[in-house]
Amino acid sequence: MKKKYFSKFHHGIMFHRFHRDGTKPDGKGSVSQSQFVKIIKLVGVKNILTPNEWIKKLKNNSFIKSDLCLTFDDGLKSQINYALPLLEKYKLKAFWFVFSSVLNNKIDENELYNNLIYKNYKSTIIFQKKFFEYCKIKKNLFQSKKFKDYYRESKKLYRILSLDDIKYRFIRNIFFSRKELIKKMNSFLKIKKKDYLKAQKLWVNKSDIKKLNNLGHMVGMHSHSHDLNFKGLSRNKQIREYKLNYEELYKITKIKPISMSHPLNSYNKETLKILKKLKIVCGFRSNLVADKKINKSNLEIARNDPAYIFKYI
Repeated sequence: MKKKYFSKFHHGIMFHRFHRDGTKPDGKGSVSQSQFVKIIKLVGVKNILTPNEWIKKLKNNSFIKSDLCLTFDDGLKSQINYALPLLEKYKLKAFWFVFSSVLNNKIDENELYNNLIYKNYKSTIIFQKKFFEYCKIKKNLFQSKKFKDYYRESKKLYRILSLDDIKYRFIRNIFFSRKELIKKMNSFLKIKKKDYLKAQKLWVNKSDIKKLNNLGHMVGMHSHSHDLNFKGLSRNKQIREYKLNYEELYKITKIKPISMSHPLNSYNKETLKILKKLKIVCGFRSNLVADKKINKSNLEIARNDPAYIFKYI
């Protein structure tokens, strides 16, 4: 190991995709099992709190700067297959943030697209170039004030993102509506019904949720449909998203959710009000950077991404 992980303040470590050692990643940012073990050892098992310990310290405001927790977003099956056995090996418990539409045979098209892009293209840059050409995206779009503002905000929050990454996220999350994006991507990638059926296996099922709960992990909310621009939804749509998410998880676990993470870090003041009404006590954002204060509120707790941690390994 090159360096010692240095924590200036308590925060979470955020994971999404995983893959088995020696196999090709299924998507951007995927972590191998050996990389996951290195991260656990680097940050120190003794510094990783259980969700219950984290919630207790949150309520008592008794964190020390070395306190960390592990969080898993999106309820992906690869987390169960490749990360959970290692958590059990090191006797660690974590937060698992699940969006509920996939628990009823729906899919998140963006995850399907990510999976197919990694299978069919040598690089995401090649894909992005071809996709932009297919959609006839004009270059002057990226000279617009709207894009420049988006670029500055994205670069401030996620320093590791390249210009190409931010351009694609802008097109995906902002420029196209969700309906338009699905239409364009399904046509470009030649998506078939069988692809949708296969994609259903990318996520955890209700039995997995019960298993996590029984093992002492904490299952929390991540919205219902994982909208790419959640803060762009109306107040009523946001309420519906989190009520459905809350009710589905409660029905499975028989425990009222008290934790959550913001999908794609997309939220606004209305979102926070909605979460408070649902009596959510702990919420995580997707970065370590904030405009004014590191952990601005108990519903905006900072998290670090493995991409930033790999430089220590």
